[in-house]
Amino acid sequence: MNFIRTTTWEEIFNGWRSREADNPGWINCATKIKGWPDWESWRRFTADQISANSRKWQIFEFTDPLIEIPRMLIGPFSGWQSRVINKNNTTFEELLEIPKQYEHFTKHEGVLSILKGLPFTTEFIGIIREDNNKIVCLEGHHRATAIALAQRQGLQLDFSDSKLTIALTSLPKEECVLLDEVLKRGTTKNPKI
Repeated sequence: MNFIRTTTWEEIFNGWRSREADNPGWINCATKIKGWPDWESWRRFTADQISANSRKWQIFEFTDPLIEIPRMLIGPFSGWQSRVINKNNTTFEELLEIPKQYEHFTKHEGVLSILKGLPFTTEFIGIIREDNNKIVCLEGHHRATAIALAQRQGLQLDFSDSKLTIALTSLPKEECVLLDEVLKRGTTKNPKI
C-alpha cells in the first residue's frame, strides 16, 4: 500500500454516508433489524464503539488489491463472524476457503453484482491491529468479499484505472480486546442480554 494523506474521522464518515445512507437495504438493516431510528445513528454507534472520532486516520491506496484486500481480517460484526470459527482473526480469503461460505457467496446477489462491476474506484475503512499487524475491515465487507472471490476464481482484473483506497487507524495491542467487545455487544440499539 502507498500512503496518500492524513484525514479526519468526519471526512471518512461522510464518505461512508455517501456509499450507504441512501441504500434501502442499509436503511432497512439500521431501522428494522438493528432498531435504530436511522442509518446515521446506527453507523455512528458502530464508530463510537472503537472511539473512531478520537483516533488519527490516514488514507492509503492499495497497490495490489487482489492480494491485499482478500488478506484483510473480517470486522467484528456478528453477521460476518458467525460464518467463521476463528473469531476476529479470519481473512476474507480464509472465509472463502470454507466450502459452505464459498457456495453462499457465489450465489449472493449483492456480492455478485459488485463482482460484475469490478474494477471501480472505492474506499474502505479499517483498523491496523498492532498485536498482529493485520488490517481489520470495518466497512466494505461485501466489496472485500467480491474481490476475494475474484482472486479465488482467478479472474484477471486490471485496477490500474481504478483507485482503491482505505482509511486506516491503529489499534494498540492493549486495545485489541475492543474488537472482541464490539463483537460481543453487537450493533443493535437494544441488545438481548
